Amino acid sequence: MTQLRLVLIILLVFGCSRKQDGSSLPSTTNNPSEDIIEVIDVEDVEDIEEVEEPDVYEEPDTYEEDCYKQVYYYCPPLDETWRAIAIVDSCDGDRIVEMGPCVQVLECDPTSEVDIRDCWTERGAHGTQEVFCNKGYYEYGECIPCSTEICDGTDNDCDGAVDEGTYECSSECGEGKGVCIDGEVVECDAPQPEEEICDHVDNDCDGLIDEFVTNDCGDCGPIPEEICDYYDNDCDGLVDEFQLNACGVCGLLPEEICDGVDNDCNGKTDEGLLKECSTACETNISYCINGSWNCTAKAPQEEVCNGLDDDCDGLVDEELNCLCTLQDVGKLLPCKESPLDCGEGYKACQCIEGDCDVGFEMSPCLAACHWMPHLLPPNAICDPFKGMIVAEECNNHDDNCNNLIDEDLLIGCYTGPPETMGVGICLPGEMICKAGYWGNVNTEGEFVHKLCLGETTPEPEDICNGSDANCDGVIDEDKQLEPTDILFIIDMSGSMSMEIAAVLSSLNQFAAYYSDADVVRWGLVLVAVQDPATYDDRMIIASDLTDFENFMSIFSTMNYPINGGYEMTYDAIYASIINLVGAGTAPYPLTSLTITMPWGVMDSLPTLHQWKIDWRSDAKHVIIVFSDEQGQSYLSPAITENILINMIGAANDLSLYAFNNLWNKDLIDGFYNLTTAGPSGKWYELKTSTVEMYNNLLEILNETACSPEEN
Repeated sequence: MTQLRLVLIILLVFGCSRKQDGSSLPSTTNNPSEDIIEVIDVEDVEDIEEVEEPDVYEEPDTYEEDCYKQVYYYCPPLDETWRAIAIVDSCDGDRIVEMGPCVQVLECDPTSEVDIRDCWTERGAHGTQEVFCNKGYYEYGECIPCSTEICDGTDNDCDGAVDEGTYECSSECGEGKGVCIDGEVVECDAPQPEEEICDHVDNDCDGLIDEFVTNDCGDCGPIPEEICDYYDNDCDGLVDEFQLNACGVCGLLPEEICDGVDNDCNGKTDEGLLKECSTACETNISYCINGSWNCTAKAPQEEVCNGLDDDCDGLVDEELNCLCTLQDVGKLLPCKESPLDCGEGYKACQCIEGDCDVGFEMSPCLAACHWMPHLLPPNAICDPFKGMIVAEECNNHDDNCNNLIDEDLLIGCYTGPPETMGVGICLPGEMICKAGYWGNVNTEGEFVHKLCLGETTPEPEDICNGSDANCDGVIDEDKQLEPTDILFIIDMSGSMSMEIAAVLSSLNQFAAYYSDADVVRWGLVLVAVQDPATYDDRMIIASDLTDFENFMSIFSTMNYPINGGYEMTYDAIYASIINLVGAGTAPYPLTSLTITMPWGVMDSLPTLHQWKIDWRSDAKHVIIVFSDEQGQSYLSPAITENILINMIGAANDLSLYAFNNLWNKDLIDGFYNLTTAGPSGKWYELKTSTVEMYNNLLEILNETACSPEEN
């Protein structure tokens, strides 16, 4: 029986060492049961037969045949890959009688999951393929080449990560990016619909813009104010309501003219119309009556024998046989004719050659002093042909006998309240004499009766200038002028000529108020100044801070061409305020900067390392920029809007005002933001109107240089 058992074990060993197809199984190295079962070699069978059997109870041979059964035993860890053949005693509770070695019978565990491995296609491209276990043997899927990663739960680009990165996504409002989770793009950052507001944008992404949020005019913002322009500005269905003048039209009322019509629509016709008129006899005033001019000057009359120049030809009773009689001898009649040289004289009725029997005659026209010597002042000399020469008077006569009438005559005049003359800024003017009338010549070259030129009359005291503008004897009773430094930065490009003229003209109106004020100082920086020789643009300090009179003299006489094209306004602001901020606020010292233009590196005037505005430490500081372009920088490194905003905010009491165009809103953003960085500041539309420019500059001065009077 022992011999049978050994043979069975040997057969089992060799029977388990082949696959079902007869090929050898893989090596049993690392066999989990190697230490449990001993493999028996066939050559040792005889020796084994000679080994003495232990004393055990031997069953009859039929017991082994009936009870011993061959079964498979799966080796630890009890999977289907490794197994052994065992002999069990079914008659004894399947007790294991013998155990064969553990051998590998399958390549893989059929229950294992599909694996992904790197592979190479037939053309040598890198890819991946599936590897799975089919009935215990490996099978390999197609080698799929690597591609761009897409959101599908697969490592398309073979980098070991699945669905990594971001993916295109969209909403009703546009495109965005998202991440891929479980093959689906989520967390999309595309813009989302918002509540519709009036900003010319489709905020709720419904294809409609500003629906239900525009004003009555179909636009954003407040409803425009109605102005007189024959247009319904406020969209209320009415045109120019309450805006038309008395004549029912827009604009100024027509001027009244002498035509018998109520031109200015005030219910009166030809009212207040007068002008100078002249005849051969005199100059006087002409009045308009019923559409016709009526001159009040004396008209020439037919000459009669009355000792007067009735026809105003300079001769008295000429060509008339005016006989004097005995009763008329010694009477004096006025005359102006020769031999009298000038003025008015007399002629006398006298006897011919002293004998009245011969007849009577009129004497030559001689000076009054010749006939009335008793009226002469002591030691006065009478010239019978010139009379007593006296100072010229405004009487349409040649009083000083120099063949000129009313020459070089001036008198003072003042049309304001009499008590204000000579008080504060109020000063008298002057009038000249012409043809016996006082007046002056207007801007059209016409002489106007009682026209007073050169006077300064009271003004409303709405400007803070350190003077008594209303001439009441009190200087700036509501406000006082504070130390203020004002720097103008002006764009000298070719499109700015009319705007620069408006600035200069408006400043001239301040001359009467600030010429004597030493509290406010003024400076001038120009940008885009073109060199006539090289045509290079640069920025210059035309005037450092000085008094108003010197500032205006420099401004009004500068001869720089207005035709530049590179408006380095940001650079001029930076260089001008760098000494108003701390060392840590300005990012670049002027010595480290260069001006880089399209044609090369150039410098300013003065050079950057010498550029300095003489700001006063105890004064307010104001910059006023005039430009029709957006803020620009040609410094290297460039000066940005944020740099200037930080510097203005950190500077010592610095405010910036800007005059800029509205033709492109994007161009005003930089200057507008700069005006909000300081304690005060404002953006104004750049216009060519002198009146608007004057009012805007006046507003800036009242806001910065003035303060309430302390009680």
